[in-house]
Amino acid sequence: MELQSRRSFNKTMLGSLLAYGLIETLARGNLFAADVQPVVNKWLRDLAELSQDLKDQKLKDVDFQTKLETLYQHVELGELVRFMDIDRLAQNVKFPARGAANLGLDLSKVEGLPARLAFGKQIFACKKGRSIVPHGHDNMATGFIILRGKWLGRHYDRVEDNNDHYLIKPTIDRGFKPGECSTISDHKDNVHWFKAESETAFIFNIHVMGYNQENKKRAARVYVDPDGVKTANGLIVAKKINSAECHRKYG
Repeated sequence: MELQSRRSFNKTMLGSLLAYGLIETLARGNLFAADVQPVVNKWLRDLAELSQDLKDQKLKDVDFQTKLETLYQHVELGELVRFMDIDRLAQNVKFPARGAANLGLDLSKVEGLPARLAFGKQIFACKKGRSIVPHGHDNMATGFIILRGKWLGRHYDRVEDNNDHYLIKPTIDRGFKPGECSTISDHKDNVHWFKAESETAFIFNIHVMGYNQENKKRAARVYVDPDGVKTANGLIVAKKINSAECHRKYG
């Protein structure tokens, strides 16, 4: 009964604040923290636990992808955006001429998170027409969730690795809007490419490096050119290129 009363009071208070235009001031002052942060903190703890399970070989990478997408789909997006202070970032970010801005994120004060996380994290930001350029990963599982804006997302399976090119198979080619997500691993959708279609666009990314004991390659990005010759069976001959080449063409 007490909890319901508190919720009713909060609802009434927020309605009054909206009427008087004070809600923005409260948000800047972080007075929502008591209500917002426990929800986001719990979600981040689940994210940390899931990533550690992958690192500890307790689940396969494709199962990790499924569970990560489920976790992303159940986040309170508005609260996550507020927690990551996207409004402030959007005002201050310096967009590069090509490619994406890479924005750090400090989670050290999140209650209940281990001091050493199994996942790395960042926020990528692009202005319209710029891209998180096409690339794959060696020995790295990663996942995106759209925080703000619209993106065109393309994914490919890496079917075959050759000296100067990969054979890749298109798997996803569609628009992504806030709250939607995608994941990649060594075994599924290993190449991805996101292009901003709104004036600005923001994505939250996590990555778990060195999780695949069968893959002896160093955990790293690999840049590819998906604009290659198509084979008779629908694969693409994707030339291996470096970061500078990739950003010149696709950034």
